Amino acid sequence: MPLITLDNISLSFSDKPILDGISSTIHKGDKVALIGRNGEGKSTFMRILAGTITADDGKLKIKNNTKISYLEQTPPQDNDKNLFDIVAEGLGEIGLILTKYQHLINHDKLSEASDLQAKIDQLDGWQYLHKIQAILNRFTLTPESILSTLSGGWRRRVMLARALIQEPDVLLLDEPTNHMDITAILDLEKMLKDFHGTLVLISHDRSFVAGIVNKVFDLDRGKLSVFDCGYKDYVKRKTDKLHAEEMANARFDKKLAQEEVWIRQGIKARRTRNEGRVRALQTMRESFINRRKKQGSVKIHSVEEERRVSKLVFEIKKISYQIANIQLIKDFSMLVLKGEKIGIIGSNGAGKSTFIKLLLDEIQPNSGSIRRSKTIKLAYFDQMRENLNPNMKAMDFVSGGRERIDIGGKSKHIIGYLRQFLFTGKQAMAPIRMFSGGEKNRLMLAKILSQPANLLVLDEPTNDLDVETLELLEEMLVDYTGTLILISHDRTFLNNVVGSTIVMDGDGVINQYAGGYDDYLLQKQENLNKKEKTKAKPKTQVKTINNQKKLSYKQQQELKQLPDKIEKTEIEIGEIQLQLADPEFFQQPESQDALIRLARLEADLERYYDKWSKLE
Repeated sequence: MPLITLDNISLSFSDKPILDGISSTIHKGDKVALIGRNGEGKSTFMRILAGTITADDGKLKIKNNTKISYLEQTPPQDNDKNLFDIVAEGLGEIGLILTKYQHLINHDKLSEASDLQAKIDQLDGWQYLHKIQAILNRFTLTPESILSTLSGGWRRRVMLARALIQEPDVLLLDEPTNHMDITAILDLEKMLKDFHGTLVLISHDRSFVAGIVNKVFDLDRGKLSVFDCGYKDYVKRKTDKLHAEEMANARFDKKLAQEEVWIRQGIKARRTRNEGRVRALQTMRESFINRRKKQGSVKIHSVEEERRVSKLVFEIKKISYQIANIQLIKDFSMLVLKGEKIGIIGSNGAGKSTFIKLLLDEIQPNSGSIRRSKTIKLAYFDQMRENLNPNMKAMDFVSGGRERIDIGGKSKHIIGYLRQFLFTGKQAMAPIRMFSGGEKNRLMLAKILSQPANLLVLDEPTNDLDVETLELLEEMLVDYTGTLILISHDRTFLNNVVGSTIVMDGDGVINQYAGGYDDYLLQKQENLNKKEKTKAKPKTQVKTINNQKKLSYKQQQELKQLPDKIEKTEIEIGEIQLQLADPEFFQQPESQDALIRLARLEADLERYYDKWSKLE
C-alpha cells in the first residue's frame, strides 16, 4: 500500500539542481536506506518528505492520516528544556498539556494543576503520561536532565525518543547513529528491526544499514535510482552499474575525440559541415563536463626523515584518572609502537576522548606516568568540528590563507587539491556555513591529510561521511605508515582499518584485544567461555606454585633506564642515517666509522628491546 508518492519532484538551490524530476513510491512496511555522496541532497530529500520544505515543482502525495515523524541530522545545541518536556512535545497538544501539568505539580501549584486534570481526562491523556515515562526509561534518560548539558550521543537519544513516542506510520531518520556508542547503536538497530512502521534512513554506518533495510534509494546528481533489495545486494548491483557506466564513458570519450577532430578540420569542411552534428557535439561536451567524477586518490603525508621517528611512541605506566567520583581509567599500562593502528571503543562517557587528551598531554593523570616520543608530529581530527569558522572560505581553512600548499614536497594549488576531495572551484571559494555536515567533515579531513604527520589521532571521523568517502579514507589509513589512534563507533570501519582495539568497559576498566571489532567480540566470548569452564571445575585444596618471580632491585633499575637508552640510541641512529643519505658523505674518511657505529647501535637497540620485553 503506497503511503508516500513522489511525482516528478524538482528542487534547486541557486543554480544547482538538487532533485531533478524524481519519482518514486514508499510503501507500508518499506525500510529504505537513502544513499548518496555528501552534498547530493539526501537531507533535502528528507525535509521534503517531512514537509519542512516544499519542492519547486512536482507533487508529493501522502496517504490520508499518515503520521510522519522526523529526526534531523543535527540535534538542537542550546535547548535548555528538560528531557520530559522535549519528549512530550512529540505528542503535540496533549504533550504540551502534560508538560504544563508536570510543571505545576513540581512547583506545588496543586489548585492550578487540578484545573488541568479535567482536560487531561477529557483527552484520555493519562495513558500518554505513562508512555512518556516508559520511553524515557527505554532510552535510559533522566526526565529532569537539561538537553544542552548532554553529549551529542545522548542528545540524539532524546530526539529519537521524541520521534518514536508519536508511534508514527513513517519514521524519517537522518544519521541517527552519529556520536552514539556501539551499545546504543546495537539497541537502536534491534529497535528499528522490530519497528512495524515504514522507515526512511540516512546513515554512513554500513553494518547498521545492512542489518535493517530492504530497499535502497540511490541519489546521484539529482536523479533517484531504486534498488528493491537489501544493502549487500545493492552494493553488488551498484558496482555492476558503475562498471557498465565506465565502459559507456570509454565509448563516449572515443566518439567525442573523433567529433572534436572533425570540428577542427579545414575551411572547406567547416563550410559544408552538418549543423545538427555541431549541436550534438555541443551536447556531448556538456555531458562530459557534468559527468560524475570518481573520488580523488589522496595519500596521507608522513613526515620527512621517517627513519628518525622513535619506535616507541607512548609508554603508559599504571595511569589512573577520575573526574569527581567517576573513575574513568584505573591502573592502565600499555606500549604504543611506531606504525600501530589502534581503535578505541566504549560507551558514551566512558572516557575515550579523555584518554586521548591524556596521551596528548592536554590533561595530567591522577597517578601513573605517560612517556612520549620527542619526535611526535601530530595531526588531530576533532569530532565536534571546533576549529571550523562558519564565515571562513573553505580554501582558506585548508591552506591557512595561502594560494598554494606543499603536498609531499610538491607545491599544489589549493583548488586543485580540494578537487581531489570532490569540492568544485566554486565550493572551494564558498564560506563553510554553506556546506552540509558531511562536506564539513570532508573539509576537515582535507586539512588534516595535507599535514605531514607521524601520529594521526581521529576522534569519530566517520560522522556524516558518505560511503564512498569512507572507503577512500579506509584505503588511505591502511596505506598510512605512521601511528594511528582512532575513536569510532563504526564497526565496519574498525574491522577494515585497525590492528588492535582498546575497549573502555566502564568503572576505569580498560582491556586491549588484537584485531578489529569482530575480533574483539570473538576474543571476549572465548574469555567468557574459559571463565565458565573454570567455574565448572570442582575446587581442590591443592596449592598452586607461583612461578612468576619478582624483579630484583637491580632489574627494576635496569627496566627504569631502558626507555632512555632506547630513545637516545634511536636518535643517534637517525642522525647517522641522515648523514648516510648524502652521497658526498661516502667521499669522506669517517664514513666507514659511521657504518660500523650504525651497525653497533642497531644491535644495541635490538638488545634493549629484547631485554625490555623480558623484564616487562
